[in-house]
Amino acid sequence: MEYFVSERNGGEKPRVLPFAILLAVACMSSLGVSARFWFADGRSLQRLVDYQTFKLLSPPSMQQSLRCATAYVHRLTEHSAGRDLAIWENWTQWLVGQYYSPILRTQNPRWIVAGGRGDCSERAAVLQDLLGCHGIETRFVGLGGHVVLEARTEAGTWVLDPDYGISMDLGIEHLQQQPAGQVAAELIRRGMTGPGSIRYEQLIRTDYDNIPSDWNAPLSPRLKRLEEFCEIAFWLVPAVSWLFVAWNIYPVRD
Repeated sequence: MEYFVSERNGGEKPRVLPFAILLAVACMSSLGVSARFWFADGRSLQRLVDYQTFKLLSPPSMQQSLRCATAYVHRLTEHSAGRDLAIWENWTQWLVGQYYSPILRTQNPRWIVAGGRGDCSERAAVLQDLLGCHGIETRFVGLGGHVVLEARTEAGTWVLDPDYGISMDLGIEHLQQQPAGQVAAELIRRGMTGPGSIRYEQLIRTDYDNIPSDWNAPLSPRLKRLEEFCEIAFWLVPAVSWLFVAWNIYPVRD
């Protein structure tokens, strides 16, 4: 009598994770992706559409581009001490932020514009993104705890401050070399109050935290890279999770 032995040996491949946990991860991560669209309000979407439209505009001159972009960011956003990224905006970044709080402060211009508010550095990040679309080199400059943007063009260097709505056709070093009171007088001429113009000139001349970043670099390159990784994980985790769920439901046989 002959005996026939099945060529299949071992049956199903071993499952790496318990199916219940895998299914929970897939569902929760997908819920996090859906929440980004559920909680998006009309005003945020309108600001983003307006922002993207403005990026496509080409002012007739470089000077107008710098002045218009600075004034635009000043109008589009309002000053705030900054905000933490909400869990529905990016659940992966929010989870990382529970253990490393600096990552909750977004550098992504899209989220800053959608929220409609930001501190001096966040509003400067939006302006840097706008000017970068026109090929204008910029860098952040710290001034006694305040942050402005310096733009480099063929005509010279400008100081741009979207937090105050100020644009000046001189670089920081040249402004610091101006006679005492001249910067304040120019700001008063543009409509700033006397005490405010004096405080601003003091910021320009401060030695504290007067540190420029590299040209075209984000305020914090390390946090920027981490935020970009979290954005990739935001989409990748649910996609990979559902692939493993499908693999568990329909296992590959030898």
